[in-house]
Amino acid sequence: MMIPKTTKIYVLHLILLLTLSCSGSSLTEYVPKNQEEKKIISLLIQYQDAKISCDLDQFLACLHKKGKYHFGRGVMVSKKELKKSLPAFCSSLQSGNRAFYPMNREMITGNYIRTGRFFNPQIVINQETAEVTMTFMKWGWRLRHYISMLRENGQWLINRLDWETN
Repeated sequence: MMIPKTTKIYVLHLILLLTLSCSGSSLTEYVPKNQEEKKIISLLIQYQDAKISCDLDQFLACLHKKGKYHFGRGVMVSKKELKKSLPAFCSSLQSGNRAFYPMNREMITGNYIRTGRFFNPQIVINQETAEVTMTFMKWGWRLRHYISMLRENGQWLINRLDWETN
C-alpha cells in the first residue's frame, strides 16, 4: 500500500514537534550549582506550578512587592494591581470558554501555560540580584522568558517578568 506524500510530511512534522517539545532539561531536572541556585529553582518551580493551577496566593507569593509585571498586552503593572486583576483573569481562564485564549507574551506574563513548561534555565547571580532566562515550551512552540530577581532577607523574589518579543 502506498502512503501519500502529504501524510508522510505530516508524520515527519509531528515527529519533529514531539522531539522539540521533549528536548532540554525541565526545572525539576535542573541540577543547581550552589545553594542560591537551589533556592532560585525552588521559587521558579513554585511560580510555574502556581501559574498552571491558577493558585493566586502562591503566584503572588513569588513576586516582590515593588516589582513590575506584564498584564494585558504588554502593560507593566505592580503586584498590587495584579492582585486586583488576577481573580477575573483566572476565572476566565478556568471557565473553559474557548473565546478566551490569552497569548503568552500579551497576557499576565504568559499565564496561559496550563499545558506548557519551562526548560533550560540559565541563572546569573550577582550578589543580591539574579537574572534567569528560560525557554517556555508548549507543543513544540518555544518562547524565551526573562526573569529578574531580588534577594531580600535571604529569600529570592521575582521583581520583573519579561517575554521574548519575536
